[in-house]
Amino acid sequence: MLRLALPSAALLAPVLALAACAPAAPGLSPSAARTAANPCFRPSLVRNFTAPNEQTLYVRTSATEVFQIDATVCRDLPQALSIALVPMDGSSRLCVGDPARLRSPTTGPEPCRVRVLRQLTADEIAALPSRDRP
Repeated sequence: MLRLALPSAALLAPVLALAACAPAAPGLSPSAARTAANPCFRPSLVRNFTAPNEQTLYVRTSATEVFQIDATVCRDLPQALSIALVPMDGSSRLCVGDPARLRSPTTGPEPCRVRVLRQLTADEIAALPSRDRP
């Protein structure tokens, strides 16, 4: 009996090793799976924005995508007529959870530190008051 168990274990080890290398989501590359779980946008593609208060910013990046950004406290953000979002890591995109610098003529000479909180669903966008919807 012991003899039979050893060859079985020897045959099973390579199968388990190959299974560990299999992709978690069939049909998706690892980078595509990360993007699906963690939505991103390019700051250069922001089409519109609103700031209902000094802590919250909503940016529209396409006809269907709106992201909520936490500005902690960004002085005079609701009066901003223009903004620039600059990723802290120097990349060309911002993903949920990423920190960034926000620049605007109304917020003063120093940029505000912000963080991308989440991408809103279509229902959440529709539920925003019209004055807060970008």
